[in-house]
Amino acid sequence: MDERLKVFYELYDRRKSVREFAERPVEAALLDRLPEAFFREYVIDPAPFRQPWHFIVLGSVEERGRVNDILTKEGFRKAPLLIVACADPAQAWTRKTDKVNYSWVDVTIAITEMIGAATAEGLGACWIASLDAVEVKRRLDIPDQIEIVAIIAMGYPKEELKKEEKARKPLGEIIHYGKW
Repeated sequence: MDERLKVFYELYDRRKSVREFAERPVEAALLDRLPEAFFREYVIDPAPFRQPWHFIVLGSVEERGRVNDILTKEGFRKAPLLIVACADPAQAWTRKTDKVNYSWVDVTIAITEMIGAATAEGLGACWIASLDAVEVKRRLDIPDQIEIVAIIAMGYPKEELKKEEKARKPLGEIIHYGKW
């Protein structure tokens, strides 16, 4: 296997949802690099891209304190960084045949790429969907038309990121060839 491919797959072998974080801040330079993971391809492409996402970075104790009591796990409350990922449906592409709005898909892709970059940098992250979105919007002054997709807890993990065996369905149960 090509060395670059090996590095790529090893990165995703280490990636997992981290719920316990070390008491170590995320450096500003590292935080500045994370958005580049999902922004890079769109800077190069001259075609207009809608980018229906917004991210609110909560890094200080005061900022995180605005939403900490809404989070369901104590480990999330101790994460040095929370990123509120939001979708703007008015800025998204909508499929013509069934009118499905792709704002959440686009935000999800951006989050996934950011989490991959965070893993490469040695950070752990966890996607938090169990939350009171209405209350988060109120506390962070998020406009009514903007939707909260998730909060990402991020920081250095208490335990080293390494490959772990995970219980998964057999591929034959989830991959279909030619038809269902």
